[in-house]
Amino acid sequence: MAMHWDDELEKRILREMERRRQEEKPLHDRINQLEAALCDAQLKIRHLWEEKRECLERAQAVALGGVFPGSELRALKKTLEEAWLELVLVASPQAEALSQIIRLLERYFPDQNPR
Repeated sequence: MAMHWDDELEKRILREMERRRQEEKPLHDRINQLEAALCDAQLKIRHLWEEKRECLERAQAVALGGVFPGSELRALKKTLEEAWLELVLVASPQAEALSQIIRLLERYFPDQNPR
């Protein structure tokens, strides 16, 4: 049975495509490895940023605890809460800002672990 010229051309094209796939396979494998390494690096960076934030909060808590003993810190919080209540009663837009300050202050109580 004689081969038709299209059959021969198709075989050549298939061989060439397979050869290229084999040539490119190491490159594709390397790209996949690099993409995986990039994902790992991004996860590590996020983790390190979180650790940095936690360390800064701990350092702030230690510094604040050194300046304000626990009883003074509680008195400050109580005063701020009273001021917040007055702001709420007069519907001041500053009440929310003061509320955020109080929440931040609560993180630094000496008898509580900083987040």
